Formats: sequence, C-alpha cells, structure tokens
Amino acid sequence: MVKNEGEPLLWHRLKREVRRLLAGNLEIFNKLRWHLARNLSVRGLYLRILAGRITFVNAKGTRSVATIVQIPGQTDPCYSHFNTGIARTLCAEGYRVVRGDFTGQPINQAKHKLTDRQVVRFCEQLIRRCHRLRQTTNRPLILVGKSLGGAIATKALDRTDAIGCVVLGYPFQKEGSHWDRLSHLAAIRKPVFIIQGESDRYGGRNLVAELTLSESIHVVWIPGAKHGFKHHIPALKDALAGACQTILNGSNGLDLEAE
Repeated sequence: MVKNEGEPLLWHRLKREVRRLLAGNLEIFNKLRWHLARNLSVRGLYLRILAGRITFVNAKGTRSVATIVQIPGQTDPCYSHFNTGIARTLCAEGYRVVRGDFTGQPINQAKHKLTDRQVVRFCEQLIRRCHRLRQTTNRPLILVGKSLGGAIATKALDRTDAIGCVVLGYPFQKEGSHWDRLSHLAAIRKPVFIIQGESDRYGGRNLVAELTLSESIHVVWIPGAKHGFKHHIPALKDALAGACQTILNGSNGLDLEAE
C-alpha cells in the first residue's frame, strides 16, 4: 500500500478552512444577536415605539404647588430608577411631576452622536409639551432636566411658559460631541439652577469658572459628586428641592436668592 504523504496536509487545510468558516458565521451570529437584543429589549422597543408618545405622571392628591416637567438624560429613559426616584422626591414635596422622553432618541448612543438639528427638534418637542400642559393647569411650570435633558431645558426655557429650570449635572463639555451646548447660557433670562458635582468630568469648578454664564444662572456645587451623583443622591435631592422652592418663591414676587 502506497501512503499518500499529501493527505495529512490536505486534511489539516480542510479543518482550518472549516474552522475559519464557522468562526465567520459565529461572528455574524453574535452581531445579529447583539443587534436584536438591543433593538428588541424593553429600552429599544420603548425608544422606537413609545418615546415621545406617552408620559409618566407622579402626583399626590388633586392639588399641587406647581407642575414639574422632568426631562431625562441621554442614557437613562424616564422610567429608569434614577428618574423615578427624582420624580417621587418632587412628588413628596407637593409637586405634580410629568416626565417623558423625546421622539427620535437614538438607541445606540455610542455610534449615533447628536447633532444640532436633533437637539433643535428635541427643544421643539419640549416647547409643545409645555404648551399642552399650560392649557390644562394654571399652576406654575418648572423644568427639571438631567444632563442632556437639562441642556435642552435651558435651550428651550425662554420660549416656554415655565418660570424656571433646574439642571442635574450640566454637560458643559464632552469629547467627540459637536452640538452647541454653551452659547445660549450667556443669554438666558429666566432663573436656572445647575446642580453640579465638583468631580463631574463634563464640567468641574475650574471649567465652569472660565465660562460666560447669564446672571440668572446659579451653580450649586456638591462636593465629591460625579456626573451620575452616585453616593450623593440625598444631597442632590435636597439641593433640587431647595432650587425648585426658590424658583417658585421668585415667581410669587419674592426675591430670588443666588447660591
């Protein structure tokens, strides 16, 4: 019997090609599974179908001192644990809280960077939302926004019937982002409180000190806090309640106190 010396080499080549083919299909399968998981997750389905079309309302009884329009940040929808906790805190203070996301928010925040055009559309949605709420209540409106939601609230504030705005961690800067988040801050007329962590990577004391801000903007610093306010939630909630009360007092003809 003559032994074929090329057979082992051919066999190894065949096995290597099969492994390469399977590995390629596995990579495709994993990408498909990742895409489906992202788009068919609760968050993905919510942002695609329901965001901008439904709102969540927290209210204690039929009477409230004011209506809070809560605008979430870019990564946490309005039903997230953080945003729900903020809404419940404000509700306990006697406010009616209406929170909702925007139509057209990207699901993959890392790949789809926001543009000025998208931010303008979000501002227009917020203005319309405030207009609808103003037609159903004679109570004052106050905007409360987290991060991107706060930036949009400050951009839209002077074009709404809201009496003021509170921002929970303003994104003064972010690497790779190109939409204009600063120029309007010099011209805001209505009272704005920005509650900012001293260790916020998107804007600490040194950066904010170099910016030109309107005299109606008051920055409240929380020592040691980062952008997400982890481990500083009680201090954040106390500052938020105080800022809303100060804005409300100012709308009743009292002096607005700067921090």
